[in-house]
Amino acid sequence: MSEFICVFDCGTTGTRTTIFDINGNMIVKAYEEYPVVKQPVGIDEQDPIILWNAIKSTCNQAVKKINSADIIGISAAFHRATSTIVDKNGNVLHKALTWQDERETDSKELLKEGGLRRSIPKLLWLKENKPDLFSKAYKIIHPDTYVYHKLCGGYFTDPTNGIFGILNLNTLKWDENLAEFYGLPVDLWPELRMPGEVIGELSSEAAKELGLKNNVPVILGGGDQQCSALGLGVVNKGQAKATTGTGTFVDLIVDEPIMPAGDFPIFSLPAAAKGKWMIEGAIPGTGSAFKWFKDNFCQLQVKECEGTDANIYDMLTKEAEQISPGCEGLLFIPLYIFRKGTIHGLGLNHSRAHFIRSLMESAALSAKMYLTLLEGMGKIKTTELRVDGGAMNSELWSQIFADVIEKKVLVPECKDGAAMGAAILGFYGCKIYNSIDDAIEKMVRFVSEKNPIKKNTKTYKKLNRLYMPAMLEIYDKKRVTKNL
Repeated sequence: MSEFICVFDCGTTGTRTTIFDINGNMIVKAYEEYPVVKQPVGIDEQDPIILWNAIKSTCNQAVKKINSADIIGISAAFHRATSTIVDKNGNVLHKALTWQDERETDSKELLKEGGLRRSIPKLLWLKENKPDLFSKAYKIIHPDTYVYHKLCGGYFTDPTNGIFGILNLNTLKWDENLAEFYGLPVDLWPELRMPGEVIGELSSEAAKELGLKNNVPVILGGGDQQCSALGLGVVNKGQAKATTGTGTFVDLIVDEPIMPAGDFPIFSLPAAAKGKWMIEGAIPGTGSAFKWFKDNFCQLQVKECEGTDANIYDMLTKEAEQISPGCEGLLFIPLYIFRKGTIHGLGLNHSRAHFIRSLMESAALSAKMYLTLLEGMGKIKTTELRVDGGAMNSELWSQIFADVIEKKVLVPECKDGAAMGAAILGFYGCKIYNSIDDAIEKMVRFVSEKNPIKKNTKTYKKLNRLYMPAMLEIYDKKRVTKNL
């Protein structure tokens, strides 16, 4: 009999169900994007039910290809800082405001205090603008809280998600003083448990919906980036990783919280590995900009891929290979902290291939900017960067990362690092492994190593000197054209 962990990886734009064995092999995976809903500028709401519908759909697809009796546990990874409220019957009272939603409290004092605790300004917006709904609130929930409630009842979260609320950085418990300051009582928040803990068993109702057997242990996972760090074996001080997806996330492991100077958007977060912390920077608009370009300017290529095994992104990155590093001066600045992106150096010599490569380079330049800042904060000089996510399926893109960052880049066998990290927590929670380190040793492997090409790094050094000031200027000026 095999022993499998079933992982639900709930991202910003879609959910995948992945089945792993004890050696970290991905047995089967099913993915589903959420329905696209056009929303006004600055508003990004997500109905939590779409997470559950995607979990049901992908789980039923996945378990058809295995013996469901082999599943010994369920774990999960979730996008973070997305919040809403439910009533005492578990009914969602308002669509969740995602981490990309710009609505916040108008109180400058409260906003200053809660600016980097990204759930709080949004919850205060709900409280101030939807008082009739907020008066019925029984629990504040995040995506993880909602899914765990569906799986086994109860309302749970962990410090990797709770840090965006009223978590005390020293005790990793809910902070009574913060609760009073914001007017968000402690009893509104879900129960805090630690990643890797068993929080219940799969209910018969959920088991029927998912195509699984009853009473499978449900193990607490964590935030997607913290799980990704586990899935890349990034658990010790001085190790760093980047994740490429909807945005580009960069994380550096440290031993204690390090707070940024001023209001610059760098976050100090509990790691999934006990006793460790990570400092994190994120550029939300890298992968989403690539998707935007594909959807709006590559209709012919999309049509060519229909009904075939061809991948549209493979086709586009192949096109970018013909362009030299630096794209002959074309520089794309992605949507940074929800401000509008910009294009610099556009010339009549530039083609669609130039734009594709420029979009790819922008993700690496974003990672370079944040890694430089994080190393300065942590007083650490890294020697390598471990990178996961969809971009690492491209040989070109992984080489661009190495050339831009000027460090060795390690590419994992499992590019879905968040799912791998949740699987590690799952097997640890089921006591298959005695420690997280033991699980990482047995489950995490790297299949490719990219080293910087000196000629390319010279070009990217010049580009980076333009990129970082332009990025920071956009952040400082916010959305200069607003809705125009």
